[in-house]
Amino acid sequence: MEDFPKSPDKRPQLSLPSRSGLLAKIEEREAALKLRFDELAELEFHLNEEKEQFETKRHELETRSRALIEAELLLKNQRLLHQKQFARLMEQNELMALRKELAQQEQDFRKREAFLAETQKRLSDQFSEREKDLAKREAWVSAEHEKATSNHHRRLQAIVFTDVVSYSALMQADESLTIEKVRTDLQRMQHEGEAHGGMLINTMGDGMVMIFPSAIQAVRFSLAMQKAFNTGRTAESLQHRFGIHIADVALLPDGGIAGDGVNIASRLESKAPNGGICLSEIVYFIVKGKLPMPPSSMEEISLKNITEPVAVYKYAPEAISAMPDPGGSASPIVLPEEERTSPPFAFAAPAVSTTTGNGPGLDA
Repeated sequence: MEDFPKSPDKRPQLSLPSRSGLLAKIEEREAALKLRFDELAELEFHLNEEKEQFETKRHELETRSRALIEAELLLKNQRLLHQKQFARLMEQNELMALRKELAQQEQDFRKREAFLAETQKRLSDQFSEREKDLAKREAWVSAEHEKATSNHHRRLQAIVFTDVVSYSALMQADESLTIEKVRTDLQRMQHEGEAHGGMLINTMGDGMVMIFPSAIQAVRFSLAMQKAFNTGRTAESLQHRFGIHIADVALLPDGGIAGDGVNIASRLESKAPNGGICLSEIVYFIVKGKLPMPPSSMEEISLKNITEPVAVYKYAPEAISAMPDPGGSASPIVLPEEERTSPPFAFAAPAVSTTTGNGPGLDA
């Protein structure tokens, strides 16, 4: 049997280097490894340097961070301090404004105090002037009474005294205008009084005294005048006071009158409300059933130089305006016999004047 041919061996044929070659390669490899080791050592050295630099930078950053934190805390503290200072400034501004306001209030208070002191002095002066005028009026009444002692002509008459409210102050403000207004009002009252059957006895600066044959005529006249004055009154108009009493008076030869009743009527006028009327008790009881007089409270007052207290009835402007028209006449009234207190007068009345006549002037 014939053997088949064997295939050729295709495996690589290893050729072992020689020992010297191996040693050379090993030395070459060792040299390369040493070089690589040196490179790694140098790289490690550089890495350590960079690490130190990074640590230094990290410390610097930490230091800066702490500095920033401290700066932030400092800013917060400064902000709080500024806020406190601002609050103090605001409080100081408020205190300054409050002090300013208090100073202004104190100044206003001092002005008011000065005004009140001036007003009190002015009122005191006016009161003193009033007392002087009343003393003059009493002296005049006493003198007229003494004149009448030798002449026994006496008659029961209703007496009406009038004067202007705040006459002294008005004269100080505008003397000529006040005199003109007083003259006009007195002429008007004289004309109206004569229309109601009255007679002018005297004018006393800002007032007048009239007598009427009856209390009814005197009250009608007073109501009509006060209603007219108060109805058409403006800020520039005068205000008057009326006092009415009925008494036995002495008729003097020169046309004057005297007696305690005259003094009482004068004092009643000073007690009347501004723009109102004051009646004595006897006058009130005479007219209350004959004229539409509303009820009034009675008040007992003490009058200077009058021994017994006098009961009076006061009517304010509001009460007078609410009364129905008591009636009037353009010509002198002739009363029925039962309403008369005396026959008509036989002597002439003095002319109206705003200067002091037979008696002293009055103001309020």
